[in-house]
Amino acid sequence: MQLLARFDDPETERTYVAQERVARIPATRFLIILAVGTLISYIVFNPMHFPREGVLDYNIAAGVFIVLLGSFYALTYTQFYVERGWVDILVFTGLTVAMVLLIEALAKQADITGISRFGMAVINLGILVVFASVGFVATTRYFLLWAGALLAFYLAFLLQADRTIVNKVYTFTNFATFFTFACFVNWDIDRRARKTFAANLALEAEQAKTEQLLYNILPQDVASRLREGEAVADAFSDVSVIFVDIVGFSQLAKTMSPGHLVKMLNTVFIRADECAERYGVEKVKTIGDAYLAVSGGNSSRTCRACDAIGFGLELIGAVEEIARKSKIDLKVRIGIHTGPVVGGVIGNQRMVYDYWGDTMNVASRIEGIAEPNGIAVSEATFYGANERIAFGEPELVTLKGVGEVKVYRVIGPL
Repeated sequence: MQLLARFDDPETERTYVAQERVARIPATRFLIILAVGTLISYIVFNPMHFPREGVLDYNIAAGVFIVLLGSFYALTYTQFYVERGWVDILVFTGLTVAMVLLIEALAKQADITGISRFGMAVINLGILVVFASVGFVATTRYFLLWAGALLAFYLAFLLQADRTIVNKVYTFTNFATFFTFACFVNWDIDRRARKTFAANLALEAEQAKTEQLLYNILPQDVASRLREGEAVADAFSDVSVIFVDIVGFSQLAKTMSPGHLVKMLNTVFIRADECAERYGVEKVKTIGDAYLAVSGGNSSRTCRACDAIGFGLELIGAVEEIARKSKIDLKVRIGIHTGPVVGGVIGNQRMVYDYWGDTMNVASRIEGIAEPNGIAVSEATFYGANERIAFGEPELVTLKGVGEVKVYRVIGPL
């Protein structure tokens, strides 16, 4: 990181400054209270030793200082303080003027305190610059600008003083020690804070990637529930289950290389994912060459059966396009049944939100009697979509493990 660090992105820099200033407000307020308490203690102590005029001079200077500190304290409650780091220069310039007044008031009592004006300047300006090293928050450049001006002011003060060169050198060296220490403190605090902020940004970016990966695997509300430690188990009363199977896949597997076969499957399933997203259909999983999806599980569409059939019709069109371009005899069968299902996540490895129930079995059986590049649906699905979809005449068929059911074949949209 460069000596005077700054984030390349202006928005990132603004965010860092705002967050750091908010985080450091409690410490800043504590220092202000400590400073006010110190001034008040001297206001109480001075009358025991200073003459009336000296007490009045000190109290006026201390009063100005306390008012400025109180204004600084109130400023920390504003959004202006958080967003405008340059305000630190104004605050500490005002405090510098108040400190000079305080030094002058104390210098008049040098016979009592035993500390000359130069000694008072070293001590009090040194205290101020150390206080400023913490008070300038996330604004190292502004601090160095202010501190450099203060150092120049103090040097000019020394040069015009009637003191020996040795006295001036030692006095300036003492103040420069405060100055150097304060600069290091401000720079190091900011450097460490920036490293922490950058690390947090990187961590948030990785967390976002992890969450996005999780949302690609699981529905968003399900992923959120899992992150909160909740056991995910749901019951749905009206879900349209969609089974898609590639016709003659075993034969295709014999005639195609493994790489070509996987590429073809990937192309089909990617198009299926795109169709699912357009129709609000939820992909559950792929099982070999079969694609399982539902409409109405964790989606919020109103006409679940219509969406399921719309998905199927668009997918068939996509498969026909893939077949034309690839010169592969590629067709799919689609079966849809609507009814109650149970959904949930089981286990803690390779998690997937799965669905169970007779509705799943019936949809799988209906897929087996669909025509190549055709859609067969149950009676329940028919009644859920017949106002918007055209169907052929009902057929009474016997499904293995289910018995006789009435099945309709999709013709297309009305």
